[in-house]
Amino acid sequence: MAAAKAEQENSETLGSPPAAAARSLDTPVLAPRVGPMEVLRIPDFRWMAFASVFMVFGFEARAVVQSWLSYELTGSQAWVGVVNGAPAIAVIALSLVGGLAADRFPKRDILLIVRVAIVAMSFLTGYLIAADLMTIWILLGLALAQGSVIAFGMPANQSFVVEVVGRDKLMSATSMMQSSGMFGLIIGPALAGVMIGAWGADSVYFLIGGLGVVGLGMLLMVKNRTVHRSDKSKSAWQDIKDGLNFVKSDPVIRVLMSLNLLALFAGFIMPLIPVYAEDVFDVGGEGFGLMMAAFGVGGALGTVVLIISGDKLNKGLLMIGAGVLFGVFMVVFAFSRDYYLSLFLLGLMGATG
Repeated sequence: MAAAKAEQENSETLGSPPAAAARSLDTPVLAPRVGPMEVLRIPDFRWMAFASVFMVFGFEARAVVQSWLSYELTGSQAWVGVVNGAPAIAVIALSLVGGLAADRFPKRDILLIVRVAIVAMSFLTGYLIAADLMTIWILLGLALAQGSVIAFGMPANQSFVVEVVGRDKLMSATSMMQSSGMFGLIIGPALAGVMIGAWGADSVYFLIGGLGVVGLGMLLMVKNRTVHRSDKSKSAWQDIKDGLNFVKSDPVIRVLMSLNLLALFAGFIMPLIPVYAEDVFDVGGEGFGLMMAAFGVGGALGTVVLIISGDKLNKGLLMIGAGVLFGVFMVVFAFSRDYYLSLFLLGLMGATG
C-alpha cells in the first residue's frame, strides 16, 4: 500500500508520460520577450545607439542650417527648396545601389566610409563659409554629395543592426535606436537655430563635424561582422529586380513605404522656416533660433508624454491623431502673421510630429 501510494504521488507530481507528452504538444512554446533595455547589454549595440544620437543630430542640424544658408546666399525661396530637395533626390536615386552594396560588402566598413565623408564635408562647408568662399552652386553640390553617401549609409546601418543583435532582438533594437535618435531629432534643429543667431552658420557646421568625429570613434568600437554575400551567380541588376519585386508583392512593405513618403511631404515645412523668419516676421537669426527652439521643446514634451503613457494609449490611434493635428497646426502656421502665435504653433507641431 505504501509503495502504491508513493507511486501515485510521484505520478501526480511528475505527470504520466502520456499526459506530459500531450501537454507539450498542446501548449505552444513562446520565445522569451525581449525588453527594449535588454539590447543595451550588448556592448556593440550600445556603441551603435550612442553613435546614432550624433548622426541624427548632425542630419537634422544640417537641414536647418542648409535652409538658412540657401536663403542668405540667394534670397530665393526656390533655391531653398532645390538645395534641401537635392539630398532626397540623391537618396532615392541611389538607395537600391546602396542596399546592394550593404549586401555584398562589410557593413561596418561602409558606415565608416560614410561617416568620414560626412565629417569631411561638414568641416569643408564650415571653412568655406568662414572664408567667405561659399556659393549657392557649391552648396548644392555638397548637398548632392551628402545625399549620395547617406544612400549607402542607411541600408548598411539598418542591416548591421540585425547582425549585431540578431533577429530575435531586432524589434527591441529598432525601438531603442529610434528612441536614442529622438534626442538628436529634438536638440539638433533647436541648437542649430540658436547657434546661427549667435555665431553664424559656420559654427553649426564645425559643431556637426566635431560631433561626427565623436560618433566615428564610437563606431570604431564596434566589431566587424562576417560578410553575408548574396548569391554570386546573380548579377547586381538581378538583385535589384528581386528587391523591387519583393516590395511589390508585400502589402505591409508597401504601406510602410507610403507612410514614409507622407512623412517626407510633411517635413517640407521645416526648410521654409528661414523664409518666415526673414520675410514674414523680420526677426533675423536670433528669432529664427527661437522658432527652431520652440519646435524642439514641443518635440521633447511630446516624447515625455509618450514615455509616461507607456502602453496605456492605443499607439495606432495616437499616430493617426498626431498626424492629423500636425497637419492642422501646419496649415494654421502657414497663415499666421503673429510671431508669438507662430512660436506656439511650432511647439504644437513639434509635439505632434
